[in-house]
Amino acid sequence: MFSYLIRRILLSIPTLIVVSWVVFALNQCAPVDPVVAIYGSEFTAAFDPEGQAKNYHLKATKLGLDRPAFYFTVTTTAYPDTLYRVFPPARRYRMAHLSAQTANWPLVDTYDHRLSEILRLTGEVPDSLPAKTALRYAVSNLELVDRLALLDSALYQARQSIQTLPAPAPMLEALDSLMASARALHQAASDKGMPMPAIYWHGFDNQYHRWMTGFFTGELGTSLINKRPVHDEINGRLLPTLALNGLAILLAYLISIPLGMRMARYKNRPFDRRSKNLLLTLYAFPVFWFGSLLILAFATPGMGLFWIKGVSVDAWTPGTSFLRWLGKHADKLILPIFTLLIHILAILALQMRSSMLEVLDQEYIKTARAKGLSEKVVFRKHALKNALFPLITIFGTVFPVIFSGSLVIEHLFNYPGMGSKIQSAFMNQDYPVLYAILMISAALTIFGSLVADVLYAWVDPRVGYEKS
Repeated sequence: MFSYLIRRILLSIPTLIVVSWVVFALNQCAPVDPVVAIYGSEFTAAFDPEGQAKNYHLKATKLGLDRPAFYFTVTTTAYPDTLYRVFPPARRYRMAHLSAQTANWPLVDTYDHRLSEILRLTGEVPDSLPAKTALRYAVSNLELVDRLALLDSALYQARQSIQTLPAPAPMLEALDSLMASARALHQAASDKGMPMPAIYWHGFDNQYHRWMTGFFTGELGTSLINKRPVHDEINGRLLPTLALNGLAILLAYLISIPLGMRMARYKNRPFDRRSKNLLLTLYAFPVFWFGSLLILAFATPGMGLFWIKGVSVDAWTPGTSFLRWLGKHADKLILPIFTLLIHILAILALQMRSSMLEVLDQEYIKTARAKGLSEKVVFRKHALKNALFPLITIFGTVFPVIFSGSLVIEHLFNYPGMGSKIQSAFMNQDYPVLYAILMISAALTIFGSLVADVLYAWVDPRVGYEKS
């Protein structure tokens, strides 16, 4: 068993690594700048590229964004191995596009420094001058140009705007230097050959390594909305979700296994037919509708029994006693647990019945009966373990649900769990929280599959991992 468990764990590691690559890639492609989302965009408003770059770099360092994305970069010789150090990202993208057209990074770097000088001089022009607005527009447009075909037109518009200034000489001199760099870029583009492939090794000090290490240590980044650690955002919702969904699934298994066995034992008899009809009827009820009926019947004054005084549950605050919180709201957990229970119970009980009937038709069961064993012994000692295989498989798939929660149930009963947190992160584009939850759910899916494999081997010792 121990050897089998070790081999299954080793097999799950590559799967987890591949999943982490996908989740991290999605996080990198998120259309939100974390620095701007967390610290605001005030530092990008001034015409001071060098100051912006330094300010952005300081804030990016706090978030770990000043490192390369991965262990290595597969690119061409048109790009340097330090492209990730260029801030802000808009400046990096502009320089990368120009470098792709010219395959000459030193010329692109020179052009960028001269453009920064134009932007700095524009910021020094007094706001009282009428020409300042047109100048800012022309220079801003020049800053956005990342295609050589549009560069000459943007430079001409900038010159026209500069010439309207009372003292244009310093800026015209800087613009002449910029135009010389632009001509050099055009010449480099016409002389450009085919860039050679290049692989740059960055080592272990990269964003992915830090993100993956943080996944195991609890350092999952910072929420873009609440500006708090992702760990704190998730921690306050995790235990309430585990309590709600864990209890529902546990009760479903405790009820469905003996119920499915009894239905199989009395196949096509009144108990079996009535139980099957009841389970199918309960399963057909929409969750939202059935939960609403329960609220009307048991938690609404003047319309039902009013055994439960409301359904809203206060959020649990990490650092306080969870058991005390659970005891305070124990009565309010009854309805959501029951609403979750009926759907899971129907699936598990009917699956147990079907599996049990299939096992009871096997030859070894007929042999056990022929030996004179009682039906109780046949069911519990010979048929039960083999009939549990489908339920173990289902447990491996529903295990992540215990963590991720149910959005419908939590919304209906105003329950502060993971489902509502996922929905909030998605609607507010809080990608660090969303992708952290996605990664944890994927890890739990793999863990659930591992648990199912171990249960297979425990239920039937013949199950093993053999070399092909």
